[in-house]
Amino acid sequence: MKDPKLTMERSPLGSRFFSSSNTLVVAVSTGVDSMVLLDLLQNLPKLKRPRLIVAHVNHHLRTQSTAEEAFLRTYCRQRNLPLEVAQWAVAEHPAKGIEAAARRFRYSFFATVMDKYQAQAVATAHHQDDLAETVLMKLIRGGRIEQLGALRWQRPFASGALIRPLLALNKQDLRRYAKDHQLTWFEDETNRDLTPFRNRVRHRYLPSLSVENPRLVTALASDAEQINDLLGLANERLGELDATLRTERGFSLAAFRRLSESTQRSYLRYYLTKRGVATIKEEQLHQLVTGLGDQTRPPQSFQLPNRWCLVKGYREAFLKKAGQMAQEGESEGEFVVELGQWYRLRAGGTFSVTRQPGQGSVTTVWLTNNQFPLTCRPVQAGDRLLLKGGTHQRVRRVLIDQKVPRDLRANQRVIVDALGQVVWLVGVKVAWFGRRPGALPVALCQREQ
Repeated sequence: MKDPKLTMERSPLGSRFFSSSNTLVVAVSTGVDSMVLLDLLQNLPKLKRPRLIVAHVNHHLRTQSTAEEAFLRTYCRQRNLPLEVAQWAVAEHPAKGIEAAARRFRYSFFATVMDKYQAQAVATAHHQDDLAETVLMKLIRGGRIEQLGALRWQRPFASGALIRPLLALNKQDLRRYAKDHQLTWFEDETNRDLTPFRNRVRHRYLPSLSVENPRLVTALASDAEQINDLLGLANERLGELDATLRTERGFSLAAFRRLSESTQRSYLRYYLTKRGVATIKEEQLHQLVTGLGDQTRPPQSFQLPNRWCLVKGYREAFLKKAGQMAQEGESEGEFVVELGQWYRLRAGGTFSVTRQPGQGSVTTVWLTNNQFPLTCRPVQAGDRLLLKGGTHQRVRRVLIDQKVPRDLRANQRVIVDALGQVVWLVGVKVAWFGRRPGALPVALCQREQ
């Protein structure tokens, strides 16, 4: 059994994030994991104790969510902890994919709170069992080896980082701490529902496999850490390789063909992933390597998932979105926005997103690297614009207030960032992303026809 206090203080995060000069947003659901995390952070030594901002989302998915919110409000008031609460209204719940939508809502809210308080990080209560479950889920489902190390101590997020201070502790450690310190928490009754895959892994598969190895959770967590170390080294080398192969639009075919076949596959995975292309099957990856290496065939285009294309030219290969035309071309559906490229709108006019302002009306927003790539898509129900001060306004209400004709609203488009946040209701209103650490200016340009 580990001592949670000592273990968290000695975590790899301590030297960077645990300081009285820092501000930390703590994601609290009122479950045992997050209540232990909040208690541990409050009891750090004074010089290591950051200013804490509690962030809670009422998803309105369970009847007890109102009681949980009320409890947390009282808890924070009694301890003079700033509390930010977001309401995910039932009307905004999608018919399908509700778990993924809830996650997007949560993390968008956490980013907003970080920005409001100029926090260095947001802390979540993921622990060793979560890590082991994730590894086992990825192994069962198959896919990219990188996904086996999905939960890391920290990763870039919004204007700072997302950190997981409890990764060295297991669920048993956290429950023992909560009972020893007489903490109050709420059990989520949906965690016992075996319909979700993660719940089956948690309550059925892991316990069965642990009969063979009682230390399975620790072993899987250790495997994930070793994979992360190896992947970190590989990505560092692939980044250096990418710099030598890079051309204006893509990468040099001549330089690519000089690589070994295994390095070609590794580089292609890196190149496609870094540019936002969904995972492709290994069989297709082998076909791409063969096609790009064939100098006897003329230029061709390889179809990739989600309407992406890898274009093989005479001297270079590059990515484009299917349906994405040349300069001043019209683009349909959802597509990744290329900086400096002009796109025609069905509603009239053209727009561009660039580092350098061009012709036409220009508005500047400040975005961090992890907000890229940007995507252009039609307006969806539930889209909201971040306003100065941290509040939000529904995109549909903006269209009404701006008196956009009803027949034009169907063609209205938004630019969203990699976190799913609306950056620009094109031609109508820009979200508030002001100057903050790590953010760079981006120009939103528009021209009338």
